[in-house]
Amino acid sequence: MSSNFDPLDVTQFSPEEIRAAVGAAEDWGTYVMVHGYTPRAINRAIDCGVKCIEHGQLLDEPTLRRMADEKIWLSLQPFLQDEDAIPTAPGSANERKYRQVTEGTDRAYSLAKQLGLKVAFGTDIQLNPNGATRQSHYLPKLLRWYSGGEALKMATHDNAALLALSGPRTPYAGQLGVIEQNALADLLLVNGDPVTDLNLLADPATNLAIIMKDGMIFKDAA
Repeated sequence: MSSNFDPLDVTQFSPEEIRAAVGAAEDWGTYVMVHGYTPRAINRAIDCGVKCIEHGQLLDEPTLRRMADEKIWLSLQPFLQDEDAIPTAPGSANERKYRQVTEGTDRAYSLAKQLGLKVAFGTDIQLNPNGATRQSHYLPKLLRWYSGGEALKMATHDNAALLALSGPRTPYAGQLGVIEQNALADLLLVNGDPVTDLNLLADPATNLAIIMKDGMIFKDAA
């Protein structure tokens, strides 16, 4: 994990602490994810029973192979230095950390796809009033590594499969990520074909004709 005050290369939480968290989660019928970047931190988490790694831009190939073999999820984000600069003080530790992350993004995605990892789409750094408007900005970036159809499946069906690991603790009253009877009706009607032009989703105000959540229509411009 990382904050304003800790380097990316440190390994936080002892094995005993992580096992205690995993055990408590399993007793509660759910699972544990961790925020981690380095092979050392992530291998420790997997050793202790963690099911999902958030971030992971500094992973190496042996660890990614292990994750593929053990079906550990990777919730990776397409952060790219030239396109997604987060304001940091020039020359600061935070600027150096962010550059490390963005420099590892391409390699992590390329290897994850090559090795067949279970990859989710999501981020924790945009969940604020200012960042929320940019969430759709990130999905088209996946075209660097995935087809439009693969990216859409990742953000819908695959994300739903990850959330299903929460088992009886799921906050959702129906199945996610599929279009079938009794599934949760969260649907988007797009003005165009996002499979062939995923960039349509980068401008939801213009290109989303209908937004339906839980079977209720929140926008209808069709």
